[in-house]
Amino acid sequence: MNYINITIRYFFIFLFFIVSIGIVQAQKIVRASGSAQVRQERNMTFEDATNLAIEKAKINAIESVFGTYVEQQTDMTIEDGITSYNIIGTTRVKGEWIETINDPQIKTINRKEDSKFGKQDVIYVKCNIKGKVRKVRPRAMLKYEILNSPNVQSRSSDFIEGEELYISFKSPVDGFLSIFLEDDEAVYRLLPYANMRSDNKNGVYIQSDIEYLFFSPDHNSFTKSLADEMIMTLTKDRVEYNYVYIVFSHEKYIKPSLQKSHQTHDKIIPASLSHHEFESWISNNKISSESFQVIKKKIGIKKKVGKR
Repeated sequence: MNYINITIRYFFIFLFFIVSIGIVQAQKIVRASGSAQVRQERNMTFEDATNLAIEKAKINAIESVFGTYVEQQTDMTIEDGITSYNIIGTTRVKGEWIETINDPQIKTINRKEDSKFGKQDVIYVKCNIKGKVRKVRPRAMLKYEILNSPNVQSRSSDFIEGEELYISFKSPVDGFLSIFLEDDEAVYRLLPYANMRSDNKNGVYIQSDIEYLFFSPDHNSFTKSLADEMIMTLTKDRVEYNYVYIVFSHEKYIKPSLQKSHQTHDKIIPASLSHHEFESWISNNKISSESFQVIKKKIGIKKKVGKR
Protein backbone atom coordinates (compact mmCIF):
# COMPACT_ATOMS: atom_id res chain seq x y z
CA MET A 1 0.00 0.00 0.00
CA ASN A 2 1.36 3.40 -0.98
CA TYR A 3 0.87 5.44 2.20
CA ILE A 4 2.55 8.52 0.70
CA ASN A 5 0.01 8.78 -2.16
CA ILE A 6 -2.88 8.25 0.26
CA THR A 7 -1.53 10.96 2.57
CA ILE A 8 -1.15 13.42 -0.31
CA ARG A 9 -4.63 12.61 -1.55
CA TYR A 10 -6.19 13.27 1.88
CA PHE A 11 -4.16 16.43 2.21
CA PHE A 12 -5.62 17.86 -1.01
CA ILE A 13 -9.14 16.77 -0.03
CA PHE A 14 -8.68 18.55 3.31
CA LEU A 15 -7.28 21.64 1.56
CA PHE A 16 -10.23 21.71 -0.86
CA PHE A 17 -12.60 21.42 2.10
CA ILE A 18 -10.97 24.39 3.89
CA VAL A 19 -11.02 26.55 0.74
CA SER A 20 -14.68 25.66 0.15
CA ILE A 21 -15.58 26.71 3.67
CA GLY A 22 -13.75 30.01 3.11
CA ILE A 23 -15.68 30.67 -0.10
CA VAL A 24 -19.03 29.91 1.57
CA GLN A 25 -18.21 32.18 4.51
CA ALA A 26 -17.13 34.98 2.19
CA GLN A 27 -20.42 34.72 0.31
CA LYS A 28 -22.53 34.52 3.47
CA ILE A 29 -25.16 37.24 3.81
CA VAL A 30 -25.99 38.21 7.39
CA ARG A 31 -28.37 40.61 9.10
CA ALA A 32 -27.07 43.75 10.73
CA SER A 33 -28.43 46.79 12.56
CA GLY A 34 -26.97 50.26 12.67
CA SER A 35 -27.77 53.75 13.90
CA ALA A 36 -26.47 57.25 13.29
CA GLN A 37 -27.32 60.82 14.21
CA VAL A 38 -26.69 63.80 11.93
CA ARG A 39 -26.97 67.52 12.64
CA GLN A 40 -28.88 69.46 9.99
CA GLU A 41 -26.50 72.25 9.05
CA ARG A 42 -27.58 75.59 7.59
CA ASN A 43 -26.68 74.55 4.05
CA MET A 44 -28.60 71.23 4.31
CA THR A 45 -32.24 70.45 3.66
CA PHE A 46 -34.05 68.02 5.93
CA GLU A 47 -33.88 65.49 3.08
CA ASP A 48 -30.09 65.96 2.87
CA ALA A 49 -29.72 65.32 6.62
CA THR A 50 -32.02 62.28 6.44
CA ASN A 51 -30.13 60.72 3.51
CA LEU A 52 -26.80 61.31 5.28
CA ALA A 53 -28.14 59.74 8.49
CA ILE A 54 -29.30 56.67 6.51
CA GLU A 55 -25.90 56.43 4.81
CA LYS A 56 -24.02 56.65 8.12
CA ALA A 57 -26.38 54.13 9.76
CA LYS A 58 -25.58 51.63 6.98
CA ILE A 59 -21.86 52.20 7.58
CA ASN A 60 -22.39 51.65 11.31
CA ALA A 61 -24.24 48.38 10.61
CA ILE A 62 -21.50 47.08 8.28
CA GLU A 63 -18.75 48.02 10.74
CA SER A 64 -20.61 46.31 13.59
CA VAL A 65 -20.28 43.00 11.71
CA PHE A 66 -16.98 43.31 9.83
CA GLY A 67 -15.05 45.85 11.89
CA THR A 68 -13.67 49.27 11.06
CA TYR A 69 -11.60 49.99 7.98
CA VAL A 70 -8.09 51.22 8.85
CA GLU A 71 -6.22 53.13 6.14
CA GLN A 72 -2.95 51.37 6.96
CA GLN A 73 -4.35 47.88 6.36
CA THR A 74 -2.42 46.44 3.42
CA ASP A 75 -4.94 43.69 2.76
CA MET A 76 -7.64 46.18 1.74
CA THR A 77 -6.15 46.97 -1.68
CA ILE A 78 -4.97 44.44 -4.23
CA GLU A 79 -2.89 45.17 -7.34
CA ASP A 80 -4.01 45.30 -10.98
CA GLY A 81 -7.04 47.51 -10.36
CA ILE A 82 -8.76 45.12 -7.95
CA THR A 83 -9.97 46.27 -4.53
CA SER A 84 -11.33 44.49 -1.48
CA TYR A 85 -13.21 47.37 0.06
CA ASN A 86 -16.49 49.12 -0.62
CA ILE A 87 -17.19 52.86 -0.60
CA ILE A 88 -20.39 54.31 0.85
CA GLY A 89 -20.37 58.05 0.33
CA THR A 90 -16.70 58.74 0.98
CA THR A 91 -16.19 56.04 3.63
CA ARG A 92 -14.33 52.80 2.94
CA VAL A 93 -15.87 49.76 4.59
CA LYS A 94 -15.16 46.02 4.60
CA GLY A 95 -18.69 45.01 3.60
CA GLU A 96 -21.54 45.99 1.31
CA TRP A 97 -25.18 46.77 1.96
CA ILE A 98 -27.33 44.20 0.17
CA GLU A 99 -30.89 45.02 1.18
CA THR A 100 -32.85 47.13 3.66
CA ILE A 101 -35.30 45.27 5.88
CA ASN A 102 -38.45 47.38 6.35
CA ASP A 103 -38.20 51.17 6.22
CA PRO A 104 -35.46 52.99 8.16
CA GLN A 105 -36.72 54.49 11.43
CA ILE A 106 -36.21 58.27 11.29
CA LYS A 107 -36.50 60.46 14.37
CA THR A 108 -36.12 64.24 14.62
CA ILE A 109 -34.49 65.72 17.73
CA ASN A 110 -34.78 69.46 18.46
CA ARG A 111 -32.20 71.07 20.70
CA LYS A 112 -31.02 74.50 21.78
CA GLU A 113 -27.28 74.96 21.54
CA ASP A 114 -24.89 77.78 22.32
CA SER A 115 -23.48 79.83 19.45
CA LYS A 116 -21.73 83.19 19.08
CA PHE A 117 -25.20 84.69 18.55
CA GLY A 118 -26.58 83.07 21.73
CA LYS A 119 -28.90 80.09 21.94
CA GLN A 120 -30.08 78.69 18.64
CA ASP A 121 -32.46 75.95 17.61
CA VAL A 122 -30.70 72.92 16.13
CA ILE A 123 -32.24 69.89 14.44
CA TYR A 124 -30.69 66.43 14.58
CA VAL A 125 -31.89 63.52 12.45
CA LYS A 126 -31.47 60.06 13.94
CA CYS A 127 -31.74 56.88 11.90
CA ASN A 128 -32.04 53.25 13.01
CA ILE A 129 -31.78 50.73 10.20
CA LYS A 130 -31.81 46.96 9.68
CA GLY A 131 -30.61 45.14 6.61
CA LYS A 132 -28.59 42.40 5.01
CA VAL A 133 -24.83 42.79 4.54
CA ARG A 134 -21.96 40.77 3.12
CA LYS A 135 -18.20 40.96 3.35
CA VAL A 136 -16.59 42.40 0.23
CA ARG A 137 -14.44 40.11 -1.89
CA PRO A 138 -11.84 41.45 -4.35
CA ARG A 139 -13.43 43.09 -7.38
CA ALA A 140 -12.80 45.74 -10.04
CA MET A 141 -11.82 49.26 -8.98
CA LEU A 142 -13.80 51.44 -11.37
CA LYS A 143 -12.86 54.91 -12.55
CA TYR A 144 -15.61 57.35 -13.56
CA GLU A 145 -16.49 61.05 -13.73
CA ILE A 146 -19.85 62.79 -14.04
CA LEU A 147 -19.35 65.72 -16.44
CA ASN A 148 -21.22 68.73 -17.82
CA SER A 149 -19.20 68.82 -21.06
CA PRO A 150 -17.34 66.18 -23.14
CA ASN A 151 -14.07 67.00 -21.40
CA VAL A 152 -12.66 65.11 -18.43
CA GLN A 153 -11.45 68.42 -16.96
CA SER A 154 -15.04 69.66 -16.59
CA ARG A 155 -16.10 67.27 -13.84
CA SER A 156 -19.19 68.48 -12.00
CA SER A 157 -21.99 67.31 -9.76
CA ASP A 158 -23.88 70.60 -10.23
CA PHE A 159 -25.66 71.32 -13.49
CA ILE A 160 -27.45 74.34 -14.93
CA GLU A 161 -30.80 73.63 -16.59
CA GLY A 162 -30.18 72.91 -20.26
CA GLU A 163 -26.65 71.56 -19.81
CA GLU A 164 -25.81 68.11 -21.11
CA LEU A 165 -24.81 65.10 -19.04
CA TYR A 166 -21.70 63.07 -19.89
CA ILE A 167 -20.11 60.20 -17.99
CA SER A 168 -16.57 58.90 -18.45
CA PHE A 169 -15.87 55.31 -17.41
CA LYS A 170 -12.95 52.90 -17.27
CA SER A 171 -12.62 49.40 -15.82
CA PRO A 172 -9.56 47.16 -15.26
CA VAL A 173 -11.60 44.11 -16.33
CA ASP A 174 -14.08 43.30 -19.09
CA GLY A 175 -17.71 43.49 -18.03
CA PHE A 176 -21.18 44.91 -18.52
CA LEU A 177 -22.36 48.43 -17.72
CA SER A 178 -25.71 50.17 -17.18
CA ILE A 179 -26.43 53.76 -16.12
CA PHE A 180 -29.62 54.99 -14.45
CA LEU A 181 -30.92 58.37 -13.28
CA GLU A 182 -33.31 58.66 -10.34
CA ASP A 183 -35.61 61.61 -9.60
CA ASP A 184 -38.65 61.97 -7.32
CA GLU A 185 -40.94 60.27 -9.83
CA ALA A 186 -39.06 57.26 -11.19
CA VAL A 187 -35.74 55.69 -12.18
CA TYR A 188 -34.74 56.11 -15.85
CA ARG A 189 -32.32 53.88 -17.74
CA LEU A 190 -29.87 56.02 -19.73
CA LEU A 191 -27.49 53.27 -20.85
CA PRO A 192 -27.71 51.02 -22.90
CA TYR A 193 -28.73 53.53 -25.57
CA ALA A 194 -32.29 53.24 -26.88
CA ASN A 195 -31.32 51.85 -30.30
CA MET A 196 -28.59 49.42 -29.22
CA ARG A 197 -28.59 45.90 -30.63
CA SER A 198 -29.98 42.98 -28.64
CA ASP A 199 -26.55 41.79 -27.48
CA ASN A 200 -26.18 45.05 -25.53
CA LYS A 201 -29.78 45.37 -24.30
CA ASN A 202 -29.12 44.09 -20.77
CA GLY A 203 -25.82 45.87 -20.22
CA VAL A 204 -23.25 47.44 -22.54
CA TYR A 205 -20.17 45.27 -23.02
CA ILE A 206 -17.09 47.10 -21.70
CA GLN A 207 -13.50 46.21 -22.61
CA SER A 208 -10.82 46.52 -19.97
CA ASP A 209 -8.48 49.53 -19.82
CA ILE A 210 -10.43 51.54 -22.40
CA GLU A 211 -11.78 54.96 -21.40
CA TYR A 212 -15.35 55.47 -22.56
CA LEU A 213 -17.27 58.74 -22.77
CA PHE A 214 -21.02 58.21 -22.84
CA PHE A 215 -23.80 60.44 -24.23
CA SER A 216 -21.43 62.17 -26.67
CA PRO A 217 -22.04 61.56 -30.41
CA ASP A 218 -18.51 62.77 -31.13
CA HIS A 219 -16.93 60.22 -28.76
CA ASN A 220 -19.15 57.22 -29.44
CA SER A 221 -17.28 53.92 -29.03
CA PHE A 222 -20.27 51.99 -30.38
CA THR A 223 -20.34 52.88 -34.06
CA LYS A 224 -23.30 50.63 -34.83
CA SER A 225 -25.53 52.56 -32.40
CA LEU A 226 -26.40 56.23 -32.12
CA ALA A 227 -25.36 57.84 -28.83
CA ASP A 228 -28.31 59.24 -26.87
CA GLU A 229 -27.81 62.83 -25.70
CA MET A 230 -28.96 63.76 -22.19
CA ILE A 231 -30.22 67.29 -21.42
CA MET A 232 -30.65 68.24 -17.76
CA THR A 233 -34.12 69.68 -17.12
CA LEU A 234 -36.13 70.99 -14.17
CA THR A 235 -39.79 70.24 -13.55
CA LYS A 236 -40.91 72.79 -10.96
CA ASP A 237 -38.31 73.82 -8.38
CA ARG A 238 -35.41 76.24 -8.80
CA VAL A 239 -33.10 73.48 -7.58
CA GLU A 240 -33.56 69.75 -8.01
CA TYR A 241 -31.45 66.84 -6.77
CA ASN A 242 -31.21 63.54 -8.59
CA TYR A 243 -29.05 60.42 -8.30
CA VAL A 244 -26.91 58.78 -10.96
CA TYR A 245 -26.40 55.01 -10.62
CA ILE A 246 -23.46 53.34 -12.36
CA VAL A 247 -24.01 49.56 -12.42
CA PHE A 248 -21.18 47.22 -13.43
CA SER A 249 -20.44 43.51 -13.29
CA HIS A 250 -17.90 41.28 -15.02
CA GLU A 251 -20.72 38.70 -15.20
CA LYS A 252 -23.77 39.09 -17.42
CA TYR A 253 -27.00 40.21 -15.77
CA ILE A 254 -30.61 40.65 -16.90
CA LYS A 255 -32.03 44.15 -17.18
CA PRO A 256 -35.06 45.10 -15.06
CA SER A 257 -38.54 45.23 -16.55
CA LEU A 258 -39.02 48.73 -18.01
CA GLN A 259 -41.78 51.07 -19.10
CA LYS A 260 -40.98 51.98 -22.71
CA SER A 261 -39.56 55.39 -23.55
CA HIS A 262 -42.09 57.96 -24.77
CA GLN A 263 -42.28 61.49 -26.09
CA THR A 264 -43.90 64.38 -24.23
CA HIS A 265 -43.95 67.79 -25.93
CA ASP A 266 -40.43 68.17 -27.37
CA LYS A 267 -38.73 65.72 -25.00
CA ILE A 268 -38.12 61.98 -25.15
CA ILE A 269 -38.44 60.38 -21.71
CA PRO A 270 -36.12 57.33 -21.35
CA ALA A 271 -37.39 53.88 -20.41
CA SER A 272 -38.14 53.76 -16.69
CA LEU A 273 -39.25 51.77 -13.66
CA SER A 274 -40.48 52.57 -10.16
CA HIS A 275 -38.17 53.18 -7.19
CA HIS A 276 -39.35 49.95 -5.53
CA GLU A 277 -38.78 47.88 -8.68
CA PHE A 278 -35.30 49.33 -9.09
CA GLU A 279 -34.33 48.65 -5.46
CA SER A 280 -35.59 45.06 -5.77
CA TRP A 281 -33.62 44.57 -8.99
CA ILE A 282 -30.45 45.88 -7.33
CA SER A 283 -30.91 43.68 -4.23
CA ASN A 284 -31.59 40.51 -6.24
CA ASN A 285 -28.49 41.03 -8.38
CA LYS A 286 -26.29 41.74 -5.36
CA ILE A 287 -27.51 38.52 -3.74
CA SER A 288 -26.80 36.40 -6.84
CA SER A 289 -23.49 37.98 -7.88
CA GLU A 290 -20.62 39.36 -5.82
CA SER A 291 -19.17 41.14 -8.85
CA PHE A 292 -22.33 43.26 -9.22
CA GLN A 293 -21.37 46.80 -8.21
CA VAL A 294 -23.56 49.88 -7.80
CA ILE A 295 -22.12 53.40 -7.54
CA LYS A 296 -24.62 56.05 -6.43
CA LYS A 297 -23.82 59.74 -6.94
CA LYS A 298 -25.94 62.78 -6.12
CA ILE A 299 -26.21 65.60 -8.66
CA GLY A 300 -27.93 68.98 -8.49
CA ILE A 301 -29.72 70.91 -11.26
CA LYS A 302 -30.34 74.65 -10.97
CA LYS A 303 -32.28 77.12 -13.06
CA LYS A 304 -30.38 79.55 -15.23
CA VAL A 305 -29.57 82.84 -13.49
CA GLY A 306 -32.32 85.37 -14.10
CA LYS A 307 -34.76 82.78 -15.43
CA ARG A 308 -38.18 82.74 -13.78
